Amino acid sequence: MSLKVSRLLDGDLTSHETLDALNSVTSDANERDRVTVYTLIGDALRGNSTPDDGYTKRIMERIKREG
Repeated sequence: MSLKVSRLLDGDLTSHETLDALNSVTSDANERDRVTVYTLIGDALRGNSTPDDGYTKRIMERIKREG
């Protein structure tokens, strides 16, 4: 599903694939987390700032552990 989430955020899915991906994301907490992580990564790559409430730090620690 991670590729589908990436493609969803990039706008690279057909309408049917988009609906399928959104259904998966809304019904699966892990997929919602993945969307959050991918969105934060995209923001960082684009140079957008993110709120510093400790959440970003926890996400970056998780990425390091999984990488």
